[in-house]
Amino acid sequence: MIGLISLGLSAIAGAAITQTHLYAPQADVLLITAQDGPILLSSTTIESGILVLDYGANVEGIPSFEVLSATGDTTVFEITYSESKAGLDLYTGDGPIPLAAAMDTYRVNRYNTVSPGQFINRHVQGAFRYQKLNLSSPGELTLQNVGVIPTTRTTSINMLPGSFKSSDTTITDIWAVGARTIQLTEIPKDSIPEFWKITSEGALIDSLAPQANGAPVAVTSTAYNLDFKVKPLIGGFGFSVLSDTLNSAIYMSVDVGARTIAAYMGSTTENTELARATVPSNVTLALGSWHSVHVEVAMTDIAISINGELVLKFTQYSKFYGSYGLGASFGHKAVFRDLVATDPVGTITYQHPLNDKSCLKDFLLGTNPLDVSVDGSRRDRIAYAGDLDIAGSAALVSTHGLEFVEGTLSLFASMQATPGFFIPTVKIQQKLLSTPLDVNTTGLIGYSWNLLTAVSQTYMHTGDLALALEWAPKIVRMLDWSHSQTLSNGLFNLSDATFGGDWNYYDPAQSGVVTKFNVLYAYALQETVGLLADVGVNISVYQDRLTALRAAIDKHLWSDELGAYVYSEGIRDGFGQDSNAIAILAGVNLDPSHSSETILSTLSRELSTPKGPLAFSSGVLQHGFQRYISPYASAYHLRAAFTSQNSTAARELLDSLWAPMTDTNNANYSGCFWETLDESGRPAFGVHTSLCHGWSAGPTAELSRFVLGAQPTKPGWVEWAVSPQTLGLTSAQGEVPTPFGTLSVSWKFCGTLLTMSVETPAGTTGLVNVPYPLLVPVTQSKFIVNGSVVNGTTLRVKGGSKVTIMQSRK
Repeated sequence: MIGLISLGLSAIAGAAITQTHLYAPQADVLLITAQDGPILLSSTTIESGILVLDYGANVEGIPSFEVLSATGDTTVFEITYSESKAGLDLYTGDGPIPLAAAMDTYRVNRYNTVSPGQFINRHVQGAFRYQKLNLSSPGELTLQNVGVIPTTRTTSINMLPGSFKSSDTTITDIWAVGARTIQLTEIPKDSIPEFWKITSEGALIDSLAPQANGAPVAVTSTAYNLDFKVKPLIGGFGFSVLSDTLNSAIYMSVDVGARTIAAYMGSTTENTELARATVPSNVTLALGSWHSVHVEVAMTDIAISINGELVLKFTQYSKFYGSYGLGASFGHKAVFRDLVATDPVGTITYQHPLNDKSCLKDFLLGTNPLDVSVDGSRRDRIAYAGDLDIAGSAALVSTHGLEFVEGTLSLFASMQATPGFFIPTVKIQQKLLSTPLDVNTTGLIGYSWNLLTAVSQTYMHTGDLALALEWAPKIVRMLDWSHSQTLSNGLFNLSDATFGGDWNYYDPAQSGVVTKFNVLYAYALQETVGLLADVGVNISVYQDRLTALRAAIDKHLWSDELGAYVYSEGIRDGFGQDSNAIAILAGVNLDPSHSSETILSTLSRELSTPKGPLAFSSGVLQHGFQRYISPYASAYHLRAAFTSQNSTAARELLDSLWAPMTDTNNANYSGCFWETLDESGRPAFGVHTSLCHGWSAGPTAELSRFVLGAQPTKPGWVEWAVSPQTLGLTSAQGEVPTPFGTLSVSWKFCGTLLTMSVETPAGTTGLVNVPYPLLVPVTQSKFIVNGSVVNGTTLRVKGGSKVTIMQSRK
């Protein structure tokens, strides 16, 4: 029997042929399904047999189904995948996804279902809520156990180590949806199948986008030659040149039947076409035969020869340097061998016969060696340094996926460049590097400071001195580089605009004095000094730098006219949501007139919409920025609101932005939080928007930290504090996992009076504070703790005990 998990709406509580393995039905295989019982598909010559399966919420894993019977022509059966129902209107669903080899490139799979048996895909399909089954050849199929073998953990949300419930079911759902988002973006080690199938003949590639060779010499090359042999089996073959590490490239696709070769700006034939030619009649081109391919790349000029004859030569101005890769367009399948790359003078820079698995590491095509946390379950299944401050904090209070947080930190620890900053994105198949990267460039510079904050947050949770010792020199190097870039006025200055992208990659990159980068630097200084002190680093210099930086930001980047910190020295007529929220968190608002309440009031007044806050004010939007709503930027806004004890601002954010994403009647409900929203509250990039994005799960962390109120005050939860904020709720309860065990908090108002209990793990001590605000003021109250009247509203508690507090009127 196959173990079935039927999800439906209770999920939160609980051409070429796609490469598959055909088996007799297997026992003891966990399978998530959307529908029980047999499925009958019947197709005619004029009408396809179509059925849409709705899992109720996102799932992910390796697709599988059983054919019970097949009659007539059943050779063209396809399954399309999408997080949203709108994606099913497109043949390719909400794909393709060519960025990495961590999942199938295409969101439509084709099968030749001519006989009974079990079909199991080779590759993972990232998050999807819907499957469209489509039999388009005239015949009849009977299927059963159509579903997905999960490759992430399937623990029910109500069984996770962390928990949260409140008197408001919407607030409870927000916590749970964030937890499910985290669960689907935690990728267990060794769970990603090898991308290519290596045979004795060579690398068999079936409907997969090329993945770039990751060697520095390849990634930075402007001119080189490629030679390889290829045997197209179905359709044709493809390859890319001038590719960046996320496979934005010049992609060539050869169609053997049509005898054409076409070039595209991207990595699939779905991208913009740049050039096309018919293969000359004197060139032998046939399926099942080996062909020699020669490619010459000279920056903008590209020439391709097949079997010694020139078939395409063109000039393009989209890409000027980059690596190379091998692939096959959708519906194409080919075997490649004997790949050789040479520089313009003929020196070999890469060579491999492609008939053993040692080539997989060169193109990051193997499995993932570490437990990792990724950006999104579907897009992007890549580790991002900037995500962990939000996603990691949510994980620590819900899934308690420490192995995923620490695995991701280990990955980035090995990706520090010699100056001190970090590479912001890493494919999860990357093995740890033993020495710093000898490069002097990066992108998304803000993510390097985000990463330091995430490290400190993880250390505060675990108290792991080995982690602190490993990271301390890396933190020092990044902080010292940051200081080396400060101006005489004390502000950090980014001289190279190529460093200056941020989470809003679609907006103009910034350079010079940018408030976001300055407050991130300050926040990283503030959060890391404790870790550094614990491992013996003299922190006085970093404390002095933090003091000076705070003062410089407050003096030079505040605008009385805006009532906020300006976006940058170059854009002083507008401001950013996240930069002002982080300014509060980093304590840079030293002037009493620049108070947290003033900033939060400005953000609410100028950015709020019925669907959530805009990420930038109108003054910034006038400079070409998009009018989008960012759950990532809003996560810092929410953290700042709670830190400032501003329940009005916190509740406004939760109700306007996150609550609609938890509504099962929302047309784009996925059971997870979305990447970015437009002004109308819909996914900002249409079907290409990730509807399961770890950076959007901020409320899960903040509700546990502030509404349950449980936070460590010394590393490893040796000491802690419970200080709940009521947020207008009448009750909240939950559990927070710690290294010593679970810390449980429950509080409720019976009428207008408080009852509260806290159960604490042995080996710890902490402070318990009554929630704020109370319905009956402290001055009119007395408090009974475990049956005895006490003075005050703060209790020192020894771990391993239960404390019950009851409020009564004096």
